[in-house]
Amino acid sequence: MWLKIRGYVAGVGAFLVCPCHLPLTLPLILALTAGTAVGGWLANNTILIYIAAAAFFIGGLAMAGKWLLADTSKTCTIQPKEMNHEQI
Repeated sequence: MWLKIRGYVAGVGAFLVCPCHLPLTLPLILALTAGTAVGGWLANNTILIYIAAAAFFIGGLAMAGKWLLADTSKTCTIQPKEMNHEQI
């Protein structure tokens, strides 16, 4: 169950940082950080932002695929040891 939840979170995260959204979101981020050191750095390094977004997008899709397509039927479940009355 947790693998599926992690897979969905990774998929949504990959969708949010998709480089195709940057023409819409990057100006908004630049406007929100205008006048700050972060805003200046972002404005001067837009190519690096696109490269990082592409890397996060590909990594997020890979992790989402790994976790959503994982075969959980082969996992080992730990069974509790049965205690006999002599051990108690």
